[in-house]
Amino acid sequence: MESGEPFFDKLILHLDTAHPGAWNMAADQAWLEQSSAPVLRVYGWDRATVTLGYAQSLAKLAGVLPDWPVVRRWTGGGVVLHEGDFTYSVIVPASDPWSCTQTLESYRRIHGSLAAALHEHGHTGCRLARKEDVVDAPFCFVAPAVHDVIRGPLKVAGAGQRRGRLGLLHQGSVQQVRLKPEFWPFWAARLARSVETARALPGPARERARVLVEARYDRPEWLREREDML
Repeated sequence: MESGEPFFDKLILHLDTAHPGAWNMAADQAWLEQSSAPVLRVYGWDRATVTLGYAQSLAKLAGVLPDWPVVRRWTGGGVVLHEGDFTYSVIVPASDPWSCTQTLESYRRIHGSLAAALHEHGHTGCRLARKEDVVDAPFCFVAPAVHDVIRGPLKVAGAGQRRGRLGLLHQGSVQQVRLKPEFWPFWAARLARSVETARALPGPARERARVLVEARYDRPEWLREREDML
């Protein structure tokens, strides 16, 4: 498990509410585009929702998904069923040096820190998955990847990432455990030396999220073929 020095000097902790899937995806991208500091966004879903990884084929999943709203993420990874899970995003703009952390290393460090925080909140036995724990399947939470968080036979946390000129976006889900509201400020204080709490998207980011919902995340073309109007 990862503990030690914080990753960031300053972090914005955005304690968001429940939203439709398209808005949740758009809000993460808007933060990535517009924030000057890293963000830990914690949020929920207004109804049970399926998210697909960026590269997954909706056609190949026909007949195996529940009859829930489906949205495609901008990040990789597998199918995630969001029903009573705990979802968060670590958003690191390109202006922060931590955004240049290599892919596998950033995944290991974020999940290592998360596993340590879970352990300290009473969820003992959490550890990072190793190669021998890996399962190849399209549904994320029956298929541990290297450096996912597992607890005994159960996968507790998984995530998808995207990185590019805007920085690093890590979208994660925690399942199979119950988290109290105070868990997130506790973890945020381990991720950064200074934490500022936000209860809503700033105005310009909110307007950008509205554009992203219409131009990308709510479009059938994005869901089927990753085509958008951006």
